This record gives sequence, structure tokens and C-alpha cells, in this order.
Amino acid sequence: MNLKQIEAFRSVMRLGSMTAAAEVLYTSQPNVSRLISQLELSTGLTLFKRAGVRLIPTQEGQAFFQEVERAYVGMDSLKLSAKNIRNLGTGRLRVAAVPSTGLSVIPKVLKTFTESRPELTVSLHVNSSPTVEQWVKSQFCDIGIVVHPGDVSSQQIELLAMIPAVCVLPAAHRLADREHITFSDLEGETFVSLCHGDGTRSLVDGLFEQAGVERVMAVEAQYSAINCEMAALGMGVTLAHPQVASDYAHRDIVIRPFRPDILFPTYVIWPQAHARTRLAEEFVETLKAFYQSTFEGLPLHDSSATRRDL
Repeated sequence: MNLKQIEAFRSVMRLGSMTAAAEVLYTSQPNVSRLISQLELSTGLTLFKRAGVRLIPTQEGQAFFQEVERAYVGMDSLKLSAKNIRNLGTGRLRVAAVPSTGLSVIPKVLKTFTESRPELTVSLHVNSSPTVEQWVKSQFCDIGIVVHPGDVSSQQIELLAMIPAVCVLPAAHRLADREHITFSDLEGETFVSLCHGDGTRSLVDGLFEQAGVERVMAVEAQYSAINCEMAALGMGVTLAHPQVASDYAHRDIVIRPFRPDILFPTYVIWPQAHARTRLAEEFVETLKAFYQSTFEGLPLHDSSATRRDL
């Protein structure tokens, strides 16, 4: 096993094809294929299944990719540290967040945060909860925003908010004139869902099963933002964080409360106490102020509602 083999494997996993990986690595597709085969031979792992011209990562391949990414996070952290040393005195904040927050809430908060700190350099990294957690643990990022806190001590987790989900429907949908949407309203409806394997997908499916409501599960996507876009195109209805949904309010959709409340939790993951930075603490205070002002009147911490990690 050598670095070229690892780089070829990582590029294929990230880009989805050997052809695209070859372009990025400035080599040929047959050479990438050869490097992958050598890596499988040296590790004893079957990293991909071949389905015609497509490569499908195996469970072994997915697990190995996670380990490779952790190693690259460490390398990238060293590169950032070197750059920070060169730019000493300018200040830097590194924020990690899950897509539902990182693609909607965090950019708005960063705009406010940086307006009074023109000398500040900010980097925002978006990925799944486990990856965000790892980035904070390794101090690659100063703070993490997640919905599924994992193996983190209670001293490093802070519940930021619990926001009720909303139902996003095409503007011409038969339910568009309802004041709110319930489980039974969605019986037999085409539903745009998150992908299988996502914790949120499992929880939502479980709630509909408990309610005895069957949906038509015709479309799924990785991020809630994509689901809202597909709802705007008339492909079905979806549940989303209200901030994500509001980003699509200019499209042909209607946004309605969902009853009973299904709350979106948002957690802050801190590094070890000695690694906390003043900038990160100030950023979290700005983030809290944003939630308070944006969702004023909503149950940020409501113990009576149905709490689910969406």
C-alpha cells in the first residue's frame, strides 16, 4: 500500500468515477484502475463492486474511506496550521456544521459575525455529524454544529435549539390551503425523503409507521435543501427545517406547520476545554442570538413536543 494508491482510491470515492479521478490526478483511467486493484490486493479488501461501467463502494470500501479521510484531515490540519503561522495576528475561525445548518443558518450568522471583525479569516466545513465531531476532536475545526451527537462527553455538548419541522408542498398541491399538515394528511402522498442510511430518514419513517400512514416513497436525496428544490418542481412533499425551507420561499412552494411538532435539535460540539478559543465562544453567542431573533415565538426548548433528530 502506498500514497499513490490511497490518492487514487480517495479520488474515486470523492468523485464517483475512475475517469473523473484520472483527470484530477493527471493520469489515465487504466492507471487509476491498476492502482485500485493493487490497493485491494495489498489490503485484502474488496473496495468496489463493478456494475457495468459503474463502481459501487462496498461496505469495506466505505469503512476504509472513512479511515483515509481521517488521515487526510490530519494532513489538512497541518497545512492550515502552517498558513495560520504565516498569517499570525489576523485571527482565524474554523466552523464545522451538518448540511441542514451549514447551508442555511451558518452563512447568515457568519455575515453578522464578520462585519464587526474585518480582519477575521473564516472557514466553513460541511459534512455529516460523525465527521463534524471528528473534525472538532482533532482540532481541525474550532466548533461543530450537529444534529446527531455521538461519542462526545457531556461537557463538550450544548443543546442550542429545538426547532419544529415544517411541511413543504408544491404551490398547486391539494393541501396547500391547509393551516397545518398532519400525518394523516400525507396518506398516499408522494414524499421526497432523505436517503436510506441517514438517521433522520429512519426516525421520520418510524414516526409515519407508528401513525399508520403510508406514503409513496418515489424520490430521495442526501440534503433537505435538495428535497425542497424537488418539492418546488412538483415532485412531492417533504419535511424540512424552517430555515432551509425559507430559502426556497421564492419558488412555487407553500410552507405549512406540521402537527404534532417534530423538533429539529441543534447541538454545539466543543473541543476540550483547554482548546476552546475566544472567537469560537463569541461565534456561538452570535449563533444563539440568531436563533432567538429568527425563531422568536417558537419552542426552542419545548418538552411537550415530539422530539426527533431531523
